[in-house]
Amino acid sequence: MSDLNHILYTSISLILTTVAMVFLSKKQLSDKTKTLILKISALLTVIIHFSSLYVDYFSGNEPNVEQSMLLPLYPCNVAMWLLLIVAFYKKKEGKLFEFLAMATFYLGVFGGIIGITFNEIYINNPNLLDWGVLKGLLSHSTMLFGCIYLLVGGYVKIGVSNMLNVLLGLILLVVDGAVIILLHYIFGLDLPNSMYLLRIPFESMPWLNVVTIGLIAMAIIFIATALYEQFALKKEDRWYTKLKAFINSKKSNKKSEV
Repeated sequence: MSDLNHILYTSISLILTTVAMVFLSKKQLSDKTKTLILKISALLTVIIHFSSLYVDYFSGNEPNVEQSMLLPLYPCNVAMWLLLIVAFYKKKEGKLFEFLAMATFYLGVFGGIIGITFNEIYINNPNLLDWGVLKGLLSHSTMLFGCIYLLVGGYVKIGVSNMLNVLLGLILLVVDGAVIILLHYIFGLDLPNSMYLLRIPFESMPWLNVVTIGLIAMAIIFIATALYEQFALKKEDRWYTKLKAFINSKKSNKKSEV
């Protein structure tokens, strides 16, 4: 459960991120500057993620190499590396970049918010003075910043059409988790709960498994993007208008063939 320190950290982190995004959205920045912002947030996330190794070492302790430092076990690990790839992607255009940016945005925003508010490391050791705990929160904050900036910086556009990329992103997570579990099985190692494929993430919520998490995420994204289109786009540009036009065109083609 969250305590006062955790609630304060979460509130301050989300407020600072919101203020920064509002500020940056009002600035006319060059593509070079936008890319620099992405690179800084991506590099900071990776550096903070691995920083506990050096803190342990220079403190005279045995460095604790976490499994998530070696392999992308969880959605946030995948989002971290995707953000780094997207930030350093040379030509930020094309179908591949569109998929990577979209997957990074949704995965990073969901993962960042959940990783801050329901941080397992903090829940197990609620001590912000422990760098191993604090860095887990900080790395989620910098990742969340970079992923939200993909939208603010104009790298992704919100819409119901995003659902295909979201689905592909979820499939990528499942494949990633299955491959990691298989590798551990092949080498005779203890099987990790990668992508929560083996066990539920929270014992107090037995209904929350990999299937329900995916369905909830898809439902939230669909509702959010549909509402956005309803208020931000003209009727002819909304998803249901385009879907209706597509269905009508298919019917017309069939009639013309007959």
